[in-house]
Amino acid sequence: MRCSQRTSAGTAILVDKATAPLITAHRTLIEGRMQFITLQSPGNGTLTIINVYAPCSSNDRAQFWRRINQAYFNSDHIILGGDFNHLEVTDCRGTPSERQMHRREFASWHHMTLRYKLTDTWRLDSFRKLSKKEFTYDNGKAGATLAVSRIDKFMVSQTLKERGGRIETMASVRKFSDHSPLIITIWGQHNAPINPRASLTSFS
Repeated sequence: MRCSQRTSAGTAILVDKATAPLITAHRTLIEGRMQFITLQSPGNGTLTIINVYAPCSSNDRAQFWRRINQAYFNSDHIILGGDFNHLEVTDCRGTPSERQMHRREFASWHHMTLRYKLTDTWRLDSFRKLSKKEFTYDNGKAGATLAVSRIDKFMVSQTLKERGGRIETMASVRKFSDHSPLIITIWGQHNAPINPRASLTSFS
């Protein structure tokens, strides 16, 4: 799903042959930036995975979160993952108009997370952290010019929060990206993965 005419930006959801027959719905919500698939897993209910590549502008992200909020995902479990380009910290700097844009974005963000009862897996005790590396992005510089942040995330609904799992931030692969791959595994009903190959990887 390319972003505009750029071949180096966009989104993709890849599944193996064993998982493909479980897909009951899939759609692009915003070309190159947002898509979803819904899986019917026997004994585990329906699972909707929403893959996002959020805009860099706060004003555009406000509309972006609103688009997810307006969508209707009739699913037992929801995972929202990808490159969010967003930190859950209110930025009070900038001009009055810039501060107003930030307030609009955070209002949209909170409405979206509350509607689907989404929580960042890195903050959950029910998800075991397999790495000490917390950030998924760095600007490749050193010293005082180094900027790091955790803008790639997996958010899960309350039902998956209760099941738990594991989350891992891998080392950056500089040849391909300045983001670090993020991997999540969700436990099934009996503390085993929903599918032995059900781990998800976000690689921006």
